[in-house]
Amino acid sequence: MPARKRPSSFAWFMVHVTFPLIPFLLEGAIRIIVFGDIDWTTFRSSTLAMSVGILCLFVNRSLIGHEEIIPSQEETGNMIAVIHSFSLLAICCFVFFGVAVSLSALMEKLELSSIEPIKHNFDVFILTGAFIPVFLSLWAQRSFNLRAVL
Repeated sequence: MPARKRPSSFAWFMVHVTFPLIPFLLEGAIRIIVFGDIDWTTFRSSTLAMSVGILCLFVNRSLIGHEEIIPSQEETGNMIAVIHSFSLLAICCFVFFGVAVSLSALMEKLELSSIEPIKHNFDVFILTGAFIPVFLSLWAQRSFNLRAVL
């Protein structure tokens, strides 16, 4: 007997928000276990940038596949704006990933201490700014009543 299909906002949250963040959380957990403490190097900004970029792509795809029962022109316009916003956020996150990895590689290869403050500030920017796409994804889910079909 096939499983009954029912909409679920919890499933949407798990698939579109939690699943993309697993690599970041797993890496942090491993570093906490191995090193025994938490500091700015426990969680890597490059992993977070990539994870949040994937989160933005997942939410974008969910919005693109969403069908309204009775679509209004205003809501359709709002949805298109949010779709473009998540596309732009995904691109920014992937660029941030590239910059973070490049700065780390330059620090390792050239052993330049002058890059370290730039890298630290960039890490802080990514680690604190990553909450914006996560909160926007929750807002989009509630605003457009996005569901995952189980």
